[in-house]
Formats: sequence, structure tokens, C-alpha cells
Amino acid sequence: MNDYGFKPATLFGLAGEKGTFPKDTDEFNPFSNALAPNGNTNYLAGKNDGNMDMVTPRQSAMDVRLFFTDRKVEEWAPCRWGEDADVPHFYKYSHVSENQICYTIEALFYAQCGYLLSIVCVQWSDLLICKTRALSISQQGMVNGQANFALFFETALVAILCYVPFLNSVLGTRMIAFPHFAVPSVSFFMIIIFYDETRKVFLRKGMEFSRSTGKSVLKGWTVQNTYY
Repeated sequence: MNDYGFKPATLFGLAGEKGTFPKDTDEFNPFSNALAPNGNTNYLAGKNDGNMDMVTPRQSAMDVRLFFTDRKVEEWAPCRWGEDADVPHFYKYSHVSENQICYTIEALFYAQCGYLLSIVCVQWSDLLICKTRALSISQQGMVNGQANFALFFETALVAILCYVPFLNSVLGTRMIAFPHFAVPSVSFFMIIIFYDETRKVFLRKGMEFSRSTGKSVLKGWTVQNTYY
């Protein structure tokens, strides 16, 4: 959302906040005045013309900075991929609504699709850490063909959901920019892997083989509380 003009701090309470719908010809103007704050000529000082309401997907072409007139200019972030950016067309415009993404409600659909990709990325780490109970992934290796296929399949499936046009309209997904394709969640992927690899080190140190019983003896808090 920050790449499309919405700072994280600005998002709090924004969904339920009401404002004044601008005219179709209005354009955002950071140099506000009392009669037309941020360029919204429908706004009147001290009152409005009765069109205060909430923003819905029907207003996907509207620059929300015009609608939320009580928000200061500093509360909005710069658009990462503006008009002059040398990037693919779908970075800047939604092929579903044909409207710009920055500062419009379309940014929410892109953020939701990016979150879907983040879930899949974290599932990669979940699958890897569940391959073994105590062995490191470096010791076990990627020898399970079904698990490898599952990694490929879920990634390919979510890519299809994002980049096949007619599915975007049906499911509400979007062709997100490639820097948003699971990249923001890689840090969580690495944290999960690092945590579990560290846990397994303590597991292996706390497991001793008993020759008398032929079984492993479990010792230590980590082994007793996380082995199963």
C-alpha cells in the first residue's frame, strides 16, 4: 500500500472515515484552501453538499486524496510507479478497471493479492521445517519428490490466479508488480527457517541413544516440549 501512496499510519481508521465525493473534473491540489481543500470543489467550508459517504469499488477511478479532505498532504506517500516510471503498464494501471492504482481503491486489491502471495511464501518455510523432526534440512536434502511438486504447484497456482486476466475479475486478484511477488515476505520465510534450524540443533544435542533399550533418550526442555 505504501508503494501506491498509502502510508501504514494513514490506513488506520481510513475505511470507516467519511468525506465528500469530488467532481469528475477535480484534480488533487496540495495547495488547499477553505472552499476546495486538496482540490475538491464539492466541499464547502463548514458543511458539504450532502454527498458524504464511504468509498466503494464503484469509485475505483477516484483519487481518494480528494475524498478524505481532512487528511493532511504529508499523510500520503509518494507513488512508487508514477506516470514517468519506466515499468510495465500493469505496474501503474489496473487492467480490470483501467484506472491508475496509486491513490485509488484499486491499491487495496493489489495489497490483498500481495498478501495472498505472502501466505504462500510462508507455506514454503512451513513445508521445509516439517520435513524432518530433528534433522537439519541440509542433512535431509530435497529428496521428497511429492513435497517438491507441492512447492512448485502452489507457486504456479497462485501465479495463475494473479496473472490470468479473467480470474482477476472473478476472484478479485490483480497482476501485482514483480517486486511484490512474495518478496516482502521473504524475511518471514528466513526467520521461520532460522528458528526451526536452531531448535533442531538443541534437539539433536538433547537426544542420546540408549544401547540397553535401543531407543533414544530425550533430555532437556527443548526436546521434551518441542520434539513431538
